[in-house]
Formats: sequence, C-alpha cells, structure tokens
Amino acid sequence: MGEPLRGHAKSGNDYAIDNSQRPTMRSRKLGTMLRELRESRDLNLQKAARLLNRTPSSLSKLETGKRGIRRPALEHMLDRYDLTDPDQRKALFDLARHAVDKGWWHRYEGKLSPSMLDYISLEAEATSIRSFQLHLIPGLLQTDEYARSVITSGISQGKAPDIDGLAEIRMRRQQILCEENPPHLWAIVSEAALRQQFGGPEVMRAQLDRLIELSVLPNVTLQVLPFSAGAHPGHNGSFTTLATNELSVVLVENLTSGWYLECVDDIRRHNVVFDHLRAAALSPSDSRSLIERLVSEA
Repeated sequence: MGEPLRGHAKSGNDYAIDNSQRPTMRSRKLGTMLRELRESRDLNLQKAARLLNRTPSSLSKLETGKRGIRRPALEHMLDRYDLTDPDQRKALFDLARHAVDKGWWHRYEGKLSPSMLDYISLEAEATSIRSFQLHLIPGLLQTDEYARSVITSGISQGKAPDIDGLAEIRMRRQQILCEENPPHLWAIVSEAALRQQFGGPEVMRAQLDRLIELSVLPNVTLQVLPFSAGAHPGHNGSFTTLATNELSVVLVENLTSGWYLECVDDIRRHNVVFDHLRAAALSPSDSRSLIERLVSEA
C-alpha cells in the first residue's frame, strides 16, 4: 500500500510494527478481534493500556489496524487478558504474522496512490466482493482495451497517467477470480454501462463477450439493472463492499475520489441497498441473455 513497514520496538518488549501505510484487511481484523477481547474483559482503553504498560494511543492504533504487533508482545497481551484457549490464541498469532505480508501490488508503490494500493490490498484479501456500478463495467471484469479507454477518459489536467502500467495492474487484479480459493464476486451493472461506447464498437463488443464468458464462473454472479427498473436506490453512485468472514468495508465512489465506510450502520445500509438492487435487477440468466442480444446488435 504506502511506504514499506518499519520495525519499531518500544519499552523493550518489541511491541509495535509501525504501519505508516494504510491498514490491511488482516490488520483490521486483528485489531477488531483484540478490541472485542478487551471489551469482553470489561476494560476500557485507558485501563487496558495501564495493564499492558502501553499508551492509550498506541493501543488504539493497534485496534484500528494502523499498527502491527510482534509475537512476544501479543503473547504478553493475551496473557494479561487471560485468554487461554489455544485455538483462539493461534488464530490471533496467525493474523498478526500475516497482517504485515506484502502482496504483488507493493511493486507499484510510488506509481499508485495510497488509496488505490489500499483498495487492491483489501480486494486481494476479501472472500466476498459485492459491487454496484452505475456507469462502468467493474474493474475485475474489464478487458484490457476497455480498461485503457476508461483510464484515458479520466485524463483531464496535470500529468498524464501511465496507461500501460495502470492497465497492466487492472489485469493483474483480475487473477484473484481464478485462484484456488477465489472470492465470490457479485456484480450488478446498470444497462447504461453496457451501452456506453468506451473505445468504440469493437472494444465494447469484446467487453460484452468477456462479461458473458466470466458470468458462467461458479464464483461470479452478474446481474444487469435494466432501464425498465426505473428509479432505484443506487442512483447516488457506485459502491463496492469488500468482506472477509469477520470484517466488511464499503468503498463509495464519486467522480474524483472514493472513501471507505467501516461503521456497522453504514455497512448495513449499503447491504440493504445492494439487496434492493439485486431484487430490481434481471436474473443472472436474463442478464446474460440481454448481454448476448447487445452483442448481436453491435
């Protein structure tokens, strides 16, 4: 994601790994589990910090995934929290060990924004991806030529992007769909996105063919929200929910940026919106038939 991790020991107990870059899904999960463990012991942040001989600030950073923890310090913490269950301890140790793993995307530090690196990291760790796209084909389903056209269309002022590099990264991201344990992608795409001519007729025909090809994968569910659906709760914009078994985050997008929502209520609201969109959209088989018809008309 951002800068490389830097080891940073405190108070002689090898406590912290400074995550100056944004937290990974695993570090978020670890932090959430440690916070829940603390709260189950009826400890507020200040009491727990005193118990662990830490500052409340450093403990807060750990619980929000912004700081990692080495095994000796984690063992000390679990002992002080009286967690003796071996399976629970092992799960936390495994999370802590992998929370600072670097993925393939770290090769592109300096070329991608921290927020984009963050998104790729979350996407790579997710077990479920639910995406609603109002204007574009989802990035995980784009062809190379369509992706290049989308990237080019985003050029306005300032330094031109590395189109080849960005397209390469987008294609690399798609490999998660064919991994041994792939995430389940549930994509709802507006009919407008299917009809918008990015790159011209030939590019769009190839893109539609690609959607048909990917829609038959067992871990991909593709639905089209037709014009005939009328007013719908997704009119405010595109969003994507990335989830593991324990954590969910929502990426909300607009014209110039995106931001993450991690509040339980925000996630619940977006899940409700997605469920309404799913009900309003064509079934997967009818969606495939519509795309096939658009290909024949192209």
